Amino acid sequence: MVIFRSAGFDLDVIGHEKPKQCLKRWRNTYTALGENGLLEEQRGKGSTGRPTGERLSTEEKLKRAEARIKLLEAENDFLKKLDALEKQKMQRKH
Repeated sequence: MVIFRSAGFDLDVIGHEKPKQCLKRWRNTYTALGENGLLEEQRGKGSTGRPTGERLSTEEKLKRAEARIKLLEAENDFLKKLDALEKQKMQRKH
């Protein structure tokens, strides 16, 4: 915590647990990757880099929305069929 305070961080703003979380992450990184792991940026390594909504064109946003609608419609149809099958099963038991 002393390091964070001396660097000018207000622990009331960032939270008193944040220094502990950072130290734990840094220790894990050091254990796994050594000193170079601490010196080299690790965030996003191995990421597919999915683009954010801001970078997508209007046409691409529309295509994604249409695909999402189709997925949700298929999911809804599946759940309706599953519900009907469960009702049939319950009726057979009685």
